Parts: sequence; C-alpha cells; structure tokens
Amino acid sequence: MAADRTPRAPHEQYRLADIPVDDAWVRKNNESLAEVRRLQWSAGILGVIVLAAGVGLLVYSGFEPWSWIVAVMAGVFAIGCLTMIGYIPRKMGSMQRTYSTSELVPAIIAEVRPRGVTLLALVDRAVDRSAGKLPALVARACGPIPGHEAKVGERVPCVAVVGNRSARGRDNLYQFISPMPVAWATSDKAALRRLERQIPSGEWERVRQNLDRVKDVTAVPTSLLPLD
Repeated sequence: MAADRTPRAPHEQYRLADIPVDDAWVRKNNESLAEVRRLQWSAGILGVIVLAAGVGLLVYSGFEPWSWIVAVMAGVFAIGCLTMIGYIPRKMGSMQRTYSTSELVPAIIAEVRPRGVTLLALVDRAVDRSAGKLPALVARACGPIPGHEAKVGERVPCVAVVGNRSARGRDNLYQFISPMPVAWATSDKAALRRLERQIPSGEWERVRQNLDRVKDVTAVPTSLLPLD
C-alpha cells in the first residue's frame, strides 16, 4: 500500500519524498522515538510518585478530611500523567507517516562532539508557501548518525518535523521545527544518496555557507534562527 503523502499543511504541497522506513531500524536508531519513550517513562514515574505521596499523606494524617481533598487531587494528577503514556505516541503518529508527510530538507554536520554531532539544517517556517518563503536555520544535537561520517561538512538528508503554530494557527509560522535524519529510518545507502540528490545543490550550499553560525543558532531557545 502506498504511503499517505498528504502534507501536514494540506493547502500546499511541500517537498515530500519516498523514504523506506525499516521499523526495526527505527526502533534501534531513531533518537526522536527514544525521546518519546523517555517522556512516557517520565510521565509514568511522576504519576506513580504523586499518587503514592497522596496516599501516604492520607494515611499519615489519620484520614483527616483535608487530606482526602489532597489525595483526590493527587489521584487526578496521577491519572493525567498515566494517560499521557498512551497519548504521546498517538499524538506523534507512526514513523512511516512522519517521514512521508514531513518535508525533505538539507542538513550538514556543523560540529563534532565527544558523544555525537550537531546538525545544521535549512528549513522553511512558512505554513502556506504561496505567501512566500520564510527560511531559517535550525540546529539539533544528536549521537553519531548511522551511514554518515562524523565530520564537519558531512551532508545528512533530513525531514523537517514541525509543530506549534503560533497564535493557535492564525498566522503563517511554525514555531517548532526539528530535523530528523533519514538515516534513522533506513540503512539503505542507495536511498540516502538518492534523497541527497533530490535536494537542490543551492540549498546544500546555503547551509554550508552558514556552518559558522551554528553557535548563534544553538544560542536561540528554540534553536531556530530566521534568515534574511
């Protein structure tokens, strides 16, 4: 069955690509998926701690009326935390859909660190491209990327995972954009080369010319720096 290639913003066709997604490879290598798992664990642990604290306070107080109120509030909070365990992955959706509906963008390794690298990517903050482009640089720190050398200047085709449209979607900006390497989806080197070629050479060159600005980008709280 063909992948759902409907863009996240259906009013405009972004540059989408046919990306083979190996589920086993994703589970092993995709750091975005690992971040989701950490959020799930954090939500679960927090829920259990709050619930235990509420019950403990109830018992310690000798079941005073006020302690019941606190215990009920703790229980409601704990239920909310535990609900997030299932909500987070549903909200994110499958990795196949994420790769199929996110725009293909150029990213280059701008820094090599002891435990990984920093990617610098060229993205477009505009939701509706018919109103004009809003290019920006975005940085992402990650571990070593399979299929790529850990060296400054290494090209890493990515997809731009977007979210948090400001003003509840009334304007034309994405407030959050994160580059997600295609190499986290597949070990197929031929596919990586094909996707690298699908990105215009001018975009790769623009990223290369801005590699020395990676510190400026990472200094921004969102790691997203608009370009003139």
